[in-house]
Amino acid sequence: MHPPAKTRKGCHIVAAMPSLRMTIGPDPGQVAGVSQAFADFAQAHKVPPAVRRSVSIALDELLNNATAYGFPGRGGDVSVEVDLAPDRLSVTLSDSGKPFNPLEMAEPDTALSVDERQIGGLGIHLVRRMMDDVAYHRRDERNVITLTKRLA
Repeated sequence: MHPPAKTRKGCHIVAAMPSLRMTIGPDPGQVAGVSQAFADFAQAHKVPPAVRRSVSIALDELLNNATAYGFPGRGGDVSVEVDLAPDRLSVTLSDSGKPFNPLEMAEPDTALSVDERQIGGLGIHLVRRMMDDVAYHRRDERNVITLTKRLA
């Protein structure tokens, strides 16, 4: 999957890990381009299909929420960084939208019927369940969400 590390006169040199970097505007119509770029990246680097699906769903959910709700009446951007290591795939989403920590949302009561449930929260619930780790930070006037999915 990754080029082997090389050793030269006692120095351990690690080959660069595959990565994908993209920035889009606050337009939900641009999410499909990120989804396709991730699919191409994952296929090219032989990311297991189950990991691809989970990360694709999480990316779609978080990017659609950020672009649809994070920029009321103003411009901005959303950056996507995907890093592939031998044991995990990490995704960092960073946006200049209004401060919002989706991890503070209450877990939805999935025992209730769709008609009885409050609107919202189901998408981030799925993201939490599909990823091995999800973290949020507010850094430099940006919302930063980091997702990690183990490959093994």
